[in-house]
Formats: sequence, C-alpha cells, structure tokens
Amino acid sequence: MGFVMERQILERWLPGISLAVGLILLAAAAFGQESPASEPNTPASVTSSDPPSNGPMRHGMGDWRRHMMERFVRTTPEQRCRERYAREAGFLAYLGAELDLTAQQQPLWDAYQRAMLDAAGKQRQACAENTIAPGSDLTALQRRDRIQKLLQTRLDGLQATRQPLETLYRSLTPEQRRMVDRPFGESPRSRR
Repeated sequence: MGFVMERQILERWLPGISLAVGLILLAAAAFGQESPASEPNTPASVTSSDPPSNGPMRHGMGDWRRHMMERFVRTTPEQRCRERYAREAGFLAYLGAELDLTAQQQPLWDAYQRAMLDAAGKQRQACAENTIAPGSDLTALQRRDRIQKLLQTRLDGLQATRQPLETLYRSLTPEQRRMVDRPFGESPRSRR
C-alpha cells in the first residue's frame, strides 16, 4: 500500500521536478556563457562586476535592484527572450507542484500547462525575431510595427490559454483557487 502511494506521489511530482532541474541547467548554461573573459591574465572572480562582499543583498533591496538591472544590461536581447520563457516555465512547474493536484485535476493542469508553454514559446520566438541590433536606427513606424507584433503574439497567447484555464479553474478547490488567484511573485503568506 505504501509503495503504491509513494509511486503515485512520485508520478505526480516527477514532471515538475524534471522541468525545474532542466530549467536550472539551462539557466546555468546560459549564464555561464556570459561570464566576462576580456582580460586574459585576470581570474574570473576579479573581472566579475558583482560587489566583492556578500553579493547584491548586502545592503537591502536597493542593491538587489541595482544588481538585477546591471545583469539585465549585460545580457543580450536573445538571452532576455530565453530567460523570460524559462521564468514562465519555472513558475508553472512551481505552481503545479504547489497546487497538489488530484488525479482528476492532473489532466486539466497538463492541458493548461501545455497551452501556457506553447504560448510562451511563441512569445520567445517573436521576441527573438524582433530583437533590435545595437545601434539600429528604427523609424517610429518600424518601432510601432515591432511592438504591435510582440503585443499581438501576447494577445494570441492569452486567448489560446483562456479555455484551458477556465476548465482547470472550475475543478479547483477554494484553497487551490486562492493559490492561482494571487498575483505572480506574491508570497503565499501575504494573502492570509
């Protein structure tokens, strides 16, 4: 009996854990490529732009924000497109694990997650196709067209994921709905 229950739990959590591990490895690979090596005889720890003591959190939120902005500036537009997708996929894996779905809810979640990842993949592709090379002089009309393409892709994704979300949402308990209803990035404790 205990083995069957453990197997069911493992089957429920394994896809999310696998996705999370894959995303961590993807992020590690992506960020490993951006390490500066401009000076050949200087160790990587010296060329790093991170503060020397205790990293970006040493003096509170202001330093963290500054660190994140510097990191954003150091990344290429293509890396930012990939990172946005990775964050979406990571959040979905986290939310799926946090919801502790029943066997009846799992197929509904899987359909929603597939739709969300498909939409996020299309947004990543549109983002990569519409990146602006440094020094590009776009006209106001070209910039507007670029923004319109990106927004249209986002709108298409919202429309494509609406029905799977509605179906899933109807199957959730009130507690699970509270988890889904809280804004992205908000702590579960702040809603209590």
